[in-house]
Amino acid sequence: MCRDTLLKKVQDKKEKNITRETTRKAALEEVIETQQHLEGLSLKVNENKEFYNQNKERFRERIEQLYVPTKLHQPFFSCPTLYQLQTLISEVGEVRECEMDYSLEKQPVIAVGQRGKGNNELDDCGGLALDESNQRIYVADCANRRIQVVSMSEEFLNRFGQDTFQRPYGVAVKDENIFVTDIGLHVLFQFGKSDYQLMRRTDSKGEGEGQLNTPRGLCVDFNSDVCVADSWNNRVSVFSRELQFLRCIGSGQLSTPMDVKVTRNGIVVLDEGERVTRDGTVGSKGIHFFSRSGDLLKSCATHCNTAWFFCLDTAGNILVSDRMANNVKVLSSSGQLINTMGMKGHGRGHLFSPMGICVSGTGIIIILSNNVNFALQAF
Repeated sequence: MCRDTLLKKVQDKKEKNITRETTRKAALEEVIETQQHLEGLSLKVNENKEFYNQNKERFRERIEQLYVPTKLHQPFFSCPTLYQLQTLISEVGEVRECEMDYSLEKQPVIAVGQRGKGNNELDDCGGLALDESNQRIYVADCANRRIQVVSMSEEFLNRFGQDTFQRPYGVAVKDENIFVTDIGLHVLFQFGKSDYQLMRRTDSKGEGEGQLNTPRGLCVDFNSDVCVADSWNNRVSVFSRELQFLRCIGSGQLSTPMDVKVTRNGIVVLDEGERVTRDGTVGSKGIHFFSRSGDLLKSCATHCNTAWFFCLDTAGNILVSDRMANNVKVLSSSGQLINTMGMKGHGRGHLFSPMGICVSGTGIIIILSNNVNFALQAF
């Protein structure tokens, strides 16, 4: 065998050894990385188990309200799987440690809105909205034909729409947009949040696609689509953020939808009427839960005499303004009456014909009513 051939064999063997060593080293590093990942995963599972066990009952209630897939409704026994925990926690989001206080004697931290036409004065209120910073409250000042903006420290910030509205009713805020329904003009308006300038509006009154008839409460979903309680069209109309019509929900199932809210898994609608709808079916008074695709999942009673607005709190409870009873009914996510908040009157802390309601991310309950001295209060 010649010298060159021997040298080549030696070189090939060295390269194979180097390749084998490199492969072995890479495999070892992968094993170490996998072990570290498993250790971290094990720690995460233990943390999730502890978190789950501490909030077990709230998770169960929240599951009903969010409609987590059926496989998560089965009993968790003593040890939920990692998949169940990850799915459940991602769907539920943050679970707050504190219980909400819905006592009748609770005193407001904000109380403004004497009846009148000036700044921080209101007349015949509609809905309200809180921006994402939890610092600005947008109030539908119906009889004064405007939206007022008030800070959480009771400071008047701005007003707009006096030359646009006939009777502003519902208001929602998302990103840089403010959306307002007008039950006098039967349209949906879009304003810029920074300059309060009118950007767009829907078509005139009607029952066709993209038309509204007495639009009331509204909300903006996770895709920035705008859901409107289209009361006298017996449906919820959904528009894009540019106010392009997308679809209808509840046609043939709703009678007089008054307000609408979204959860991660669907849409919740407050319906106030039992009357024959346009297609001849009879709608049902109550709170109705729809899937994202528009299928009716379940319904529950409002426990109210007359309900026009509602909201969901941080624990998944349903707060409904009862105009005739002059209070707020607090329902569990399954529709059971938990408590009643508020007393009739025109003093500080009292409610008179409550309307718009919302709950801040920190658990502050903001209520609009026709209290002639304190129309806007936060508890």
